[in-house]
Amino acid sequence: MNFFSRRLLSTLCLLCISTGFSRGQKYPFQDPKLPWNDRVDDLVNRLTLEELVNNSLAIYPLKPPSVDRLGVNSYQFITECLRGYTDRNATAFPQSLGLAATFSREVLYNMSYAVSHEVRAFYNTDRKRGIYGRSGLSCFSPVINIMRHPLWGRNQETYGEDPYLSGELVMQYVHGLQGKHPRYVRVNAGCKHFATYAGPENYPVSRFGFNVMVSERDFRMTFLPQFKACVHAGTYNIMCSYSRLNGVPACASKRLLIDILRNEWNFTGYVISDMDAFDCTISDHHYFKNKVDAAAGGVKAGCNLELVHGNGRDYIYTYIPKVISDSYVNNVLLN
Repeated sequence: MNFFSRRLLSTLCLLCISTGFSRGQKYPFQDPKLPWNDRVDDLVNRLTLEELVNNSLAIYPLKPPSVDRLGVNSYQFITECLRGYTDRNATAFPQSLGLAATFSREVLYNMSYAVSHEVRAFYNTDRKRGIYGRSGLSCFSPVINIMRHPLWGRNQETYGEDPYLSGELVMQYVHGLQGKHPRYVRVNAGCKHFATYAGPENYPVSRFGFNVMVSERDFRMTFLPQFKACVHAGTYNIMCSYSRLNGVPACASKRLLIDILRNEWNFTGYVISDMDAFDCTISDHHYFKNKVDAAAGGVKAGCNLELVHGNGRDYIYTYIPKVISDSYVNNVLLN
């Protein structure tokens, strides 16, 4: 079973099978009596390379492509749920920093529990109306980066400067958002930005090209504990950050996404890039020379989904077929 697409498609199945993922039973993946892994194996093995590539892109605000021949409907990954369903007329909760000031696990759980029901309700209503955009079930939340500088522009989105407190709160957020059903996920959490993110905002040395130089001690004690807690809580998604870590872009870092996230922590969900982060590996970090190199680097590092603005340009992961044809990566990763 392939490493690249199974993690992504298994999450898609878990989220959508109960809301119109398939209609009418023709294939084994549509049989709810079969184990999830068997269903995902069957589905992925039926997808063409083009369909796999289409399912490795999250393009805002465009409607994702469906796979009509298999009865697989479109699914939009893009949703923000940090302090409520902020893109809709839904309940607004305090900023994360204010929630952290309560020092209450119960508050975080109750908040995310309420948010998840509103997100699911909007999702179900939108799908019936054929509405897409920023209204999926995959929340890009919570932000669990550590607050390290008072002038950073996103301090209010974090749980503060204590890795332990952030870890305790994120576990409650994940549990409240995703629910406790052994088979179905209400809404999935997505902890971000993995891992050393809080860089400067000033151009030209901005967060899009910032190189974080950090010691192994500080890395392990300050920047990783809350992400490890998020993974152990069962999150289905991790978002890799714009920044470099000791010279390597986070979304192209095998050490971050495979060695630590997959192998050390046993993460089995999917990794998504920050918005247009792979473009930044070329234009800001100058780490890759071209889009083919960047696509190969992302696949090798274990980044499953490229998040992009829908402005009509060539997206990095559309070059995956060329990556395979030019033997940049073994196609066992994809097929």
